[in-house]
Amino acid sequence: MTKEIFIKTRLFKNNSDFIEQRKKLIQEAISFKSGNQTQREKTITSVFGCNKAACFSKPGKEAARKNNPNLLDMYPSVEENEKELFQSWAFQQIWEYLIKISIIQHDAFKKVLVLLYRLCFFIDHKENTAHQFRYAPSNEVLNEIENIQKYVLIPGFKERFGTTQEVELLDFLYFVDLLSWNEDVKYRTKKEPGEFFKKNKNGTYSLSTGECWAGRVNTILSIISAPLMISKFIDNIIYATANKGTIDVRLITTTIQTFAKTRGICVIHDRELLAYLSPYLEDNK
Repeated sequence: MTKEIFIKTRLFKNNSDFIEQRKKLIQEAISFKSGNQTQREKTITSVFGCNKAACFSKPGKEAARKNNPNLLDMYPSVEENEKELFQSWAFQQIWEYLIKISIIQHDAFKKVLVLLYRLCFFIDHKENTAHQFRYAPSNEVLNEIENIQKYVLIPGFKERFGTTQEVELLDFLYFVDLLSWNEDVKYRTKKEPGEFFKKNKNGTYSLSTGECWAGRVNTILSIISAPLMISKFIDNIIYATANKGTIDVRLITTTIQTFAKTRGICVIHDRELLAYLSPYLEDNK
């Protein structure tokens, strides 16, 4: 059995359990203690590795906005010995990190994006001893993450970009989990707990609606999709330059147009994800 078998993943089918778990996480986050902008109240959600922790601090920056403040916004952070590892990180830094991985090695890039896909849909989440639902990869998945970090990313960042200061992959996954959790809360700030997600008249969720995908899902799928589209353009430049061919500028203009139309949301269709992320992402048929 190869190591890759542990991160092979089938396309996710939206279901009520997934929605219910998101509701519980939203309610839990709303209950976290809050301070003020000069003295935030920190809640540690997970402890992992050696002296590392995933945390939320409340209130977040958007709570201080003059126009339409988001009072439930939180500040996500991953810390080592209480030192913040992702200070001021936004989509720009996230995509830069992933695009660099695509340049280092395509196979590792695919694996990292599949790990993000698994993160999106709680495939590596478990209930802990405190009955809290948290990101907690199995030992096999952790070994895969550690192997990517040790044998691909550390030497790759040093060789291609001359740096040994890049964040670690496991820390990055914990950070994205916090970021997407916060997006679920932010999107539903003004809704009552029973209205976080719309239900049909028969009491079931409208699983195919965009409202169900807003927040966590759209955030992580955009984190996955944008670097994929940009990496295609980079590959085309490299290939065209080496073979004296024509650069297909439409590959990057299509990405720009997608962001312009969707106001920052960029989600590739399942068929495209399957084509790009094979053999680690598989059809659910």
